[in-house]
Amino acid sequence: MFQKEWEVLIVDDEPDVFEVSRLALKNVKVYGVPLKLHHCASKAEAVEFFKSRGDYAPVLAVALIDVVMETDTAGLELCKFIREDRRNQLTQLFIRTGQPGTAPEREVVDRYDINGYFTKAEATDSKLYSMIKSGVRQYYWSILTLRVFTTMGNVSSLLGSRTAIAELYQKGLNMAFHEPSGEIVASYTNMNFSYIFGDVVAACAGWTPQEALAARDRLDQSEGVALPPFGKYVLDENHQLLVKVSPGNGRSDAIIVATVAFQVPEFVPTVLAAALASQGAIWDASH
Repeated sequence: MFQKEWEVLIVDDEPDVFEVSRLALKNVKVYGVPLKLHHCASKAEAVEFFKSRGDYAPVLAVALIDVVMETDTAGLELCKFIREDRRNQLTQLFIRTGQPGTAPEREVVDRYDINGYFTKAEATDSKLYSMIKSGVRQYYWSILTLRVFTTMGNVSSLLGSRTAIAELYQKGLNMAFHEPSGEIVASYTNMNFSYIFGDVVAACAGWTPQEALAARDRLDQSEGVALPPFGKYVLDENHQLLVKVSPGNGRSDAIIVATVAFQVPEFVPTVLAAALASQGAIWDASH
């Protein structure tokens, strides 16, 4: 929700291929956020690129990879490196080849866990557009759900201690939005994010607890969009988002308040509300 750009890597030893791709993707946005293109001219250069990534990994949304570079299978070896050595299952990998006979499509898709395959002859502007759009969308869905449900599992293990749960939330926010040096992750905008249970601000980034509560109170005045069975979300003109679960029966409201950077797809508040319902119950059952 905080990206200021979607990072895309093009790996190809032909400079003209990158230039044509750059022009084709120049004005493409996904959820209102522009692309940031990187270029590597070889497998070796791309390996160093992946090793050098310091942002909260993996921030690279999509990689378009040529097969034949230093060797006839350099691109396939790079895919293997990304998936197995780097253990990166989230970056969407697309093979782009000028010699399809060297790497048959079905064999490549099955063996190297890639997300798509196309020949350079098929690489029209429309093809690149649809591939990048779908790739970024799938990347974002995958990384959001992984982070949300990992957090939910970790919270479950701390049942009984609100202090430990709050510390977990705060540590997660610090890791998600800051480099080890303490600097804000380069791929993100300045962000605000808070977990609130009842009137307790369990953790926040960007806001003070008082500012988080004030944002909650202001946004909660709007009816918003219903999230059955007992939730809602509100997104205002200032890109501030409230996701609220109100189970009743004496239980605390569970709320996320954030400032977002892009057009929020419907699945985002739905996923957040599903997680909040469980996390709120765990919070109420703890002391």
